Amino acid sequence: MKRTRVVFPILVGAFLYVPNLTVAAQKFYVDSTDINLSHLLPPPPLQTGLQTKAEIDEILGFQSTRTKEQAEFAFADQTVSVFRFADVLGPAFNKDSCSLADSFFKAVINDGKNILEAGKEHWKRPRPYIWDTRVVPCVDKPPLSSFSYPSGHSAAGTLCAILLAWMVPEKSAALFDRGWTFARNRVIGGVHYRSDIESGRIAGTLIAARMFESEAFRSDFAKAKAEVRKALKYTN
Repeated sequence: MKRTRVVFPILVGAFLYVPNLTVAAQKFYVDSTDINLSHLLPPPPLQTGLQTKAEIDEILGFQSTRTKEQAEFAFADQTVSVFRFADVLGPAFNKDSCSLADSFFKAVINDGKNILEAGKEHWKRPRPYIWDTRVVPCVDKPPLSSFSYPSGHSAAGTLCAILLAWMVPEKSAALFDRGWTFARNRVIGGVHYRSDIESGRIAGTLIAARMFESEAFRSDFAKAKAEVRKALKYTN
């Protein structure tokens, strides 16, 4: 199936070292000066407003009902790695069989992190457990210097889901669902509000769209895609 090239005039990237790809050691996928999330995302809800209160109530609801299995799943999902999607793609999707993809996605995730950190610094939204001491996370608390809005985990999960869905369209629905679960686990875990993960999904989508405008990205994406499909035994 022929893919339509995604054109998006605004977005971002980072300065990277990518050891396992046959491209220049230092590179850009997208330029970090091309995007300003404060111009593309709505501001977070007022901390003293009704929406934040409802979002805190949702977190407390999860806190009172989450099972041991749900807490363990949220804890495991705090690791930002494309291989968290192996539960969709199968055990053949691993660092040994997909070393090229490993380096590629680390670069992509690093780009996204740099973009999201700038947004966090702009809004400086306090984490739920900082704002309301009734919130007791079941995952590790991020550093005090790390703010809540937008969610970097949500952006990374969305970004990985989109790129993997382009690599393995046969699994696209399940991949997108897993990306959302990855984000939602940050609310279940008690370290993000729902509006954080929703804005992270938007940011991840924008980043993915802009990355496809980079020739270096498209070249590396094609190599990683070929490796992933070979590892998963797809013939085309």
